[in-house]
Amino acid sequence: MNKKTANLLCLLIGVIWGGGFIATDFALKTFTPFQMLLIRFAGAALLAWIPVLVKREKVQKEAMKTGLISGCFLYIAFALQTFGINLTEPGMNAFLTSVNVVLVPYLAWIVWKQKPDGLVLCASLVCMAGIGFLSLSSGSFGLRWGDLLSLGCSVFFAAQIVALGRSEHLSVAVVNALQLSTAAVLAIPFGLLEPWPAQISMETIGSLAYTVCLSTFLCYLMQTTAQKYTSCAAASILMGTESLWANIFSFLILHQVPSVMMVTGGLLIFTAILMVEGRGWIELHLLKRRSIRQPRPAFKRSGSFRCFVLLSVFLKG
Repeated sequence: MNKKTANLLCLLIGVIWGGGFIATDFALKTFTPFQMLLIRFAGAALLAWIPVLVKREKVQKEAMKTGLISGCFLYIAFALQTFGINLTEPGMNAFLTSVNVVLVPYLAWIVWKQKPDGLVLCASLVCMAGIGFLSLSSGSFGLRWGDLLSLGCSVFFAAQIVALGRSEHLSVAVVNALQLSTAAVLAIPFGLLEPWPAQISMETIGSLAYTVCLSTFLCYLMQTTAQKYTSCAAASILMGTESLWANIFSFLILHQVPSVMMVTGGLLIFTAILMVEGRGWIELHLLKRRSIRQPRPAFKRSGSFRCFVLLSVFLKG
């Protein structure tokens, strides 16, 4: 797999997560947020262990360490997001959660010594601005405890992405199974404290299937795979497009009319995608412009050329 394919996988994750907003909204009509976390991680963990057992892959010590750390960060991020969304506006929660797009390049620099690329860093700021337009188009801006929890959530989401930054030599299936299992174990206490519903509709079952199989198992498997071939910063930007796709699906499925701020945010996020995916074309274009501007080097006469001239003069004379 090359870097371009890995980036497309990250973009596909954003698409699936965007659709997951609608699926989660349906499921939350029956289950509480923490019950949803337990269902999604426990169900996804069971699916994640199937390829490991079928292939009889060994659980390496380093893979266990990466999976445990990533899984802890993953659950803490979701838990803080769940607490925060009850104490602040949904738009503000989504905006502060997406701050991880900007945090990831610097965390990767601190942890893995991956110096932020100028173009990717600029794309992360553009993407952040776009998410801000989308998230705050129907909400107000204010600072409260819920906002601080949402901001903490973004830090742990960024940490989870960075934790997978050096897993290129590890088994993707093993790391994914371990991180989802860790999150599932941590979800048990809060998930079992509340009474469970007696009846579940087919609509809710379909929403749970989407959340467990696609939004969790498949997406985190693709993330673990893609981050073996692309940078943490590029992955965070492309996966951060989930808010754009969520608004697109809301328009197509729920027939919600987009506002000017939503359209502006979508265009900014689309620009960020082009900056990451089209960086090869941008670099080639800049290189051509530099080559046109640079003057042609003057002809330099070598020692052998001078000897040839003297010999010609001597023969003519």
